[in-house]
Order: sequence, then structure tokens, then C-alpha cells
Amino acid sequence: MKIFKIFLTAVIAVTVLTGCDNPEYPDPEGERGALSFEGFELTAVDGTVITSNVIDVADFVVNVRNSNTGDVAASWNYREMPAEVQLLEGLYTVEAYNAELQPAAWDAPYYYANAQVRVYGKEVTTVAPMQCSLANVKVDVAYTDAFRAAMGSDVTVSVEMAQGVIMEFVPTETRCAYFAPGATTLVAVLTGTVDGVDTMMQQVLTGIEGGQYYQVTFSLDGE
Repeated sequence: MKIFKIFLTAVIAVTVLTGCDNPEYPDPEGERGALSFEGFELTAVDGTVITSNVIDVADFVVNVRNSNTGDVAASWNYREMPAEVQLLEGLYTVEAYNAELQPAAWDAPYYYANAQVRVYGKEVTTVAPMQCSLANVKVDVAYTDAFRAAMGSDVTVSVEMAQGVIMEFVPTETRCAYFAPGATTLVAVLTGTVDGVDTMMQQVLTGIEGGQYYQVTFSLDGE
């Protein structure tokens, strides 16, 4: 009798182990489908640049997120993307971007795009081409010729959008600052010597939007 019981237990164990791969046993998490990236094309544009420039998207990150939870279900660099990925059925967001968004930084444009797709069980959904565009705020500081001739080397312009997020422009600065979108007001404060006099000037721009380029220009009275 003992031998018979051991043999019976072994048969049951084998049945349980092999049953998981049997198509008659459904995936406990739900049915799976696929997203096809066959022929998927990713591009990027900078609407603030007057002359045409080519943006290399090879190292852009492409994520597939669960639209309900926000969890990343799959992620690659664009150059390494597979032709197809298997996923549980449901609603997903395909997003692409060039770098992590920073509160503020020099010469750090943030290009972004996203699109929602639905994965159906036992079906293949094709992802359409996507185009990333500038999503953060580009800011530059300029001076008229007369103002530049009058200002001292101690002049500094502090540009602030979100509270505590400040970029400081010195007279020799040629780079643009990029701010994370969200705040709708930009405050630029100039301090330093102008015509030999300690000076403080302030400019306030409202209606700020992501993806736009704003140039703050300082001039002398009467120009």
C-alpha cells in the first residue's frame, strides 16, 4: 500500500507541472496579445528653431506603460526596439523621449510624445509612427547694443519660473536655459552696474507654455 501511495502522488505532481503549459489552462492574469513595432518610425522636431536641423532619435527611450497603473511594461532605446512585444490585454501608453525631464538646465531640450493603444487577447496591434516635439520651456536673455555697452561685468539676470528654480545669466552667457513646464509666469530680475549706477530691473512674462521659446531683452530707457 505504501508503494501505491507514493506512485499516485508522483503522477499527480507531474500532471500539475505539465498542466501549466497546456493551452486548455488560461493565463491566470488574463489573455495576452501583442504590440507590433514593425515599421514603427520615431522622429523629433524643434518648433523653436528657425533653420531646419536633424534630431538624432537613435538613443531616445521608448516605454510601454500600463495606462491604468502607470507601470512600465516594456522599455528600450529606439535603436534596440524589437519588432513585437507580448503583453496582457488592456490599455497601454507608448511614450518616447530623449532624456529625463529636469526642473531647469542649460541647453537641455526635452522632446516628448505619447499615444494610447489597446492590446487585445490573441491579436496583434500595430503602433503608428510618432513624432516627439519640444515639451519644456526654452528661455534666452538678450540686451540691446546700447544696453550692453552701458552694463558692467557684474550684471546678472536671475530667471525664475517655479519657486526656487532659478537660472542665472551672466553677460557672457550664450546658452539657453530650459525649464520644466507647468508654471505660467516667468520672472527675470537684472542686478548690477549700468552706466556706473547700481541697478535692479525686473521683467515679468505671463502665459508661459511648454514647447515655446521666450527671449527676455533688456534695453535703456528711451531706446
